[in-house]
Amino acid sequence: MYINSVISSGKLNKIKEPATKIKIAIFSDVLRENLDGVSNTLYNFIKNIPDDGYELLFITPYPPLNKFRYPVVCCPYISFPLNNTYRFAFPQISKIVKTRLDEFRPDLVHFTTPSLLGLYAVKYAKRNRLPLVSTYHTHFAAYVRYYFRFSSVLTSLMQKLVWKIAGWFYDRCDLTLVPTDPVKEDMVNAGINGECLYIWGRGVNCDLYNPSKKDTDYVTNLTGKGKKRLLFVSRIVMEKDLKTLTGIYNHLREIRSDIVFIITGDGPNLNYLKKNMPAAVFTGGLAKEELAKVYASCDVFVFPSITETFGNVVLEAMASGLPVVAAAQGGPKGIIRNRKTGLLAEPEDVTDFSSRILYLLNNQVYAKKVAKNAREYALNQRWDLLTADVLNYYKRLTDTVEEENDDKAIVK
Repeated sequence: MYINSVISSGKLNKIKEPATKIKIAIFSDVLRENLDGVSNTLYNFIKNIPDDGYELLFITPYPPLNKFRYPVVCCPYISFPLNNTYRFAFPQISKIVKTRLDEFRPDLVHFTTPSLLGLYAVKYAKRNRLPLVSTYHTHFAAYVRYYFRFSSVLTSLMQKLVWKIAGWFYDRCDLTLVPTDPVKEDMVNAGINGECLYIWGRGVNCDLYNPSKKDTDYVTNLTGKGKKRLLFVSRIVMEKDLKTLTGIYNHLREIRSDIVFIITGDGPNLNYLKKNMPAAVFTGGLAKEELAKVYASCDVFVFPSITETFGNVVLEAMASGLPVVAAAQGGPKGIIRNRKTGLLAEPEDVTDFSSRILYLLNNQVYAKKVAKNAREYALNQRWDLLTADVLNYYKRLTDTVEEENDDKAIVK
């Protein structure tokens, strides 16, 4: 494909302004700021789009609460039965979605989730012969084991079904933006065409998440004096491997009495952690400035999740100068250089996680070196450059369509 030769030349970075405005229709199941990593990624992307050159229309079942920069079309939905934070969209039953799209006349369609909303996006793009882009955010196949763990046979069947559905979506895209190499490898191994999968990472606000935000008094008020503070930040859901987290907690408490876990975040499985980690400090969800303080004021960031496509919290911890111990699987494996910018532990291995955490706590010079390297890595993960890459992909794809249409007109 034409896009292959363009992207293979390397990062595009500098935005090439189109001669006329490119119209992009973005289908997102979540458009509520700070709800999760998907919404945070989308908002950071939006914030860096220049005023000239692009018009965007958003279709979603989950509209913004506050003033939003672009027009939004809301579609019917039902709440997700296992977690009412999320919504299933049903754009197919709403005439207004098609009407608004036809009035907008997009040049390109972009969807964020292989859902019914994503299905509508695929069909609309194909019916109107428009370029189709997707962003791979969620490793749904990895989630299956947490919801069907009562049956290994059913887990295997459901994983195959989930990958088959994912393949149907992504094989119809001209371009799918994948956060990390390990995730791309998983997708290719599952049978998805790798020719149109391209790595597009995530950025971080290094002014907000910064070692200078360290506040000893603040964290002492949470844990008391003389403590080694281990931080976990996430939505509190089982697919973040909460079982391994509680195992690490219990293992380390048997070894050292000065270790305190700080759990930051909220979610449907919060009571599971409170029951199994009774001596931990639970802060709930925190505003960004307060969250930045917690990152910068702790000793080690612990992240056992094996379902991440990227791991935004890992990058936030790195930017904050907090040494990270994460599972050597999925997104974190793609952004951490083991023993250089963090430590990677065997997935679901409580003993291995614990030994690496203790090594950092017992070797402060090494821990500071890792933290310094992590901060330097994070400084290069800029949202303005990442946004420029996507906008240039948009332009290349829409230019290709124009060239093909011109060729057809000449032939006629």
